[in-house]
Amino acid sequence: MTGTGIIDQFLETFTRYIDNGFGLLGSEVGYLATTLAAIDITLAALFWSWGTDEDIIARLVK
Repeated sequence: MTGTGIIDQFLETFTRYIDNGFGLLGSEVGYLATTLAAIDITLAALFWSWGTDEDIIARLVK
């Protein structure tokens, strides 16, 4: 760790991560988006199936 090379290397790495849109967070964000999409689809299916005055079996057979 002699000289300023370590500072330049750190700044280069930091800038690269910032420019790539926080690449380290990609998997966590992907997991969160997948979970939220699954919750959204499940809620939509529940509301659809609880519709009043509708014959769900007849709709599924069509």
